[in-house]
Amino acid sequence: MKQTTLKNYAKLIVRVGANVQKGQEVVIRASLDQPRFVEFVADECYKAGAKRVVVDWEHTPLAKLAYRHETLKTLSTVTDYEEARLNYRAEHLPAMIYLLSRDPDGMNGVNMEKMSKALRATTKISKPYRDRMDQRYQWCIAAVPGEKWAKKVFPDERKSVAMEKLWEAILLCSRCDEDPIKAWEDHNADLAKRCEYLNSLGIKELIYKSSNGTDFKVGMNEEGIFLGGAHETLSGVL
Repeated sequence: MKQTTLKNYAKLIVRVGANVQKGQEVVIRASLDQPRFVEFVADECYKAGAKRVVVDWEHTPLAKLAYRHETLKTLSTVTDYEEARLNYRAEHLPAMIYLLSRDPDGMNGVNMEKMSKALRATTKISKPYRDRMDQRYQWCIAAVPGEKWAKKVFPDERKSVAMEKLWEAILLCSRCDEDPIKAWEDHNADLAKRCEYLNSLGIKELIYKSSNGTDFKVGMNEEGIFLGGAHETLSGVL
């Protein structure tokens, strides 16, 4: 994939997806599959005025080893430094960019009950910090190809070809074939108009019917509204 195209994608993620502000801190969470692309994203963050960019690297095989060998008590413990990091982020509200490229089968063989119990235990600690951040910070989730993922989608292709094809599919879905920033501005404007129209209808229920016998109603929450596309944080950052 051409570097200019990837840099445009990185720019889209930073400028539109996360809308990084001047003087803001940024945390990028990424797997080891695309270190060069992570560099592009970090570079765009600095160009947008970020004062600090931190990368939290993830590697599924290491996570799998932890779930296999560590005790449930250890897995369920949030250490002091981990909690301090959560508190720091709740106070300073860095923009969070998540670059997803995980192996779909990477956690096969892990004890799911053990994993579930550990996650429930750690979530009790992390949730209050995440609640403090809710609607107060910018975040963006973006897809980036990994070899295992690419081969899962295109099993009959060589790794290099599968990676290229997955890049093409992701970039197409992300509207990166022309001017990605303008494309997303237009898309967000269109979504805003559609939401405004739907909210003006005063819909009280949705009725679903089909030729195979489907026939049911879903009542709408009286205070619910239709939302889609970009949203402002409580401080007014889009």
